[in-house]
Amino acid sequence: MNESHLDMLYALAKELNTADDIPTMFDAVITHLPKVIGARYCSLFIRNPSSGELELKAHNHTDIGEDPFINVGSQQESVMNLVLSRRSSLIIRDIEEDIGVQNKDKYTTKSFMCILIKHADDIKGVLNLADKPDGGFSKEDMLISSIIGELLGALLARIDLNAV
Repeated sequence: MNESHLDMLYALAKELNTADDIPTMFDAVITHLPKVIGARYCSLFIRNPSSGELELKAHNHTDIGEDPFINVGSQQESVMNLVLSRRSSLIIRDIEEDIGVQNKDKYTTKSFMCILIKHADDIKGVLNLADKPDGGFSKEDMLISSIIGELLGALLARIDLNAV
């Protein structure tokens, strides 16, 4: 890992530490993490403790809008549910060939990474990163994103998720 990755990761950690509230922390993640690893899109889904469904809490997708209510039920076919069932993060080089999911037109590449967010063994959510050019996501990208996932897991374990 080169120093510029570490510098950017440190800047993100500082922004998380100085954020005034949870939405500002989430926005820091979805704004800075894609820049650190070279992805175009990032979204953060938190698991609703009552329903078990994943709910979109932050994203940098310009086509979705300001305050969407997007959720993914446990019965829906999705990469996120695959990650939940496997209980591990996943790098996908080609979403169509690797797992048979049709790529959406807005993406210029078929690369995708889904990072599991948990605290101990309790799943709290997922962090999605998509559309990375030049060969897709690497293990280094997964490690950097997983560090942020670990920090989010610690945070989410200490707040009322129904209030987020």
